[in-house]
Amino acid sequence: MGRYIHDQNKVAMTHESGTYSNSSGAAFWIGQVTENSIDDAENLIEGRYLGTATRSFSTMDQGPRDVTGTLTYNPQNFLGVFAAIGSVTDGASGTNVLHEATEIQTDEPQSAFTSGTLCPPRSFTLEDSKQTPGTGANFIRTINGVVANSTEITATQGEKITVSTEYIGQTLTFSSGTTTSITEDTTTPYLWSSASLTLDGESIETAKEINLTINNNMEAPHYLNGSRDISTPFPGNRENTLSVTIDLSASDGKKLYRDLYKTNTEFNGVFDLNQDVDATGSQHAIFTLSGCRVTSMENPSANEGVTESTVEIAYESLSAQEWTSSEAGIKYNPW
Repeated sequence: MGRYIHDQNKVAMTHESGTYSNSSGAAFWIGQVTENSIDDAENLIEGRYLGTATRSFSTMDQGPRDVTGTLTYNPQNFLGVFAAIGSVTDGASGTNVLHEATEIQTDEPQSAFTSGTLCPPRSFTLEDSKQTPGTGANFIRTINGVVANSTEITATQGEKITVSTEYIGQTLTFSSGTTTSITEDTTTPYLWSSASLTLDGESIETAKEINLTINNNMEAPHYLNGSRDISTPFPGNRENTLSVTIDLSASDGKKLYRDLYKTNTEFNGVFDLNQDVDATGSQHAIFTLSGCRVTSMENPSANEGVTESTVEIAYESLSAQEWTSSEAGIKYNPW
């Protein structure tokens, strides 16, 4: 019996439509996945009670089952991020396809593709597989009902863009058979060199790291419904933030600190990832932040090096657009 070596690990994603927690259609490539960490907690309930004549626990009963995890990848498209934002539309099929994402409130259907009285959010199925030689020897965990809890895009100088999504799932099923086949997307992943940031109409020229966070604070209730698994998740308060680390310059310092932070001025921002290579509109994402306010700005004075500043920004709402070429142009919606 062989060991599970990293080169045979694979993560595949499938849309869910029709009913929450039920996959639909073929699995697809997520991006250049670097890690998928799953926490499937059985949450056993320890029993201690009188009459057992022991200081140790007496029983271990099955408790509420919780499935959570963190998926980290270098994006070749932003399908997963768009699903975290809310409502997503696809443009007409063709060479360069436009996808658009906008936030939705709880008085609107959370997903246009699943039904249910509890108004399920946009969801996916994840298959995490580890393969090894031998019949029936694979280690496969399939999570249904996956929804994005908190998603972060990170751009760091000299590196690939990274997306990290903390997710909640409803059920986890183990199997040891054949893993699902997926086709690798050979599109170049988004790189730091494609990223630029504009705040209040002015370009931030010395940004070293940008972290855009979409936190939906999903709630996963365990209702009294005869099941150990969670019921349909629902969103809590949004906590959306933008963190920017810069080499402090005179122009950015006065703009960000004096004009925006100290005056509590509201402004808008644009995080632009323009990686058009094949043609205009072949790989380009724009995230538009509205109702921004600088909540903190650290400006330490050190005895060497360039002065570095970290700017924390809360934003009220987010919308996004992305153009994908035919190679990366999988539909962001199942229908």
